Amino acid sequence: MNIPGICLYAKISRNDSAKAGFAIVVSKKTEKTSVGRHQIKRKLSACIEASLPQMQSDFKKTVVFFVKDRKNPAFYDQAEKDIQEILTKAHFFN
Repeated sequence: MNIPGICLYAKISRNDSAKAGFAIVVSKKTEKTSVGRHQIKRKLSACIEASLPQMQSDFKKTVVFFVKDRKNPAFYDQAEKDIQEILTKAHFFN
C-alpha cells in the first residue's frame, strides 16, 4: 500500500512481520551530502519515536518512508504532519 504526503510518501508491507518496523530513505537526488541525509533521517526518526506511545501494540507491518521534496522552508514541520497523517491512514493508532 502506498500513502502519499506533501513532503514524504510511505510504502507499507502487505504481509505481517514479526514486529512493526520503520525505515527512512533519503536519496542523493534529494540531499547531496551524507551528513545532510543523516540529519534528515535523525529528525524524522525522532518524529516517529514521539508517536510510538500512541500506536497499537499488535500492529505488525513494515513502513518505509521516502523523502520527496526538501525545498519547502518548513520541511520538518510539514514532514511531521505527513508522518502523523500517513500513520493515521495506515491505522497505526488506536
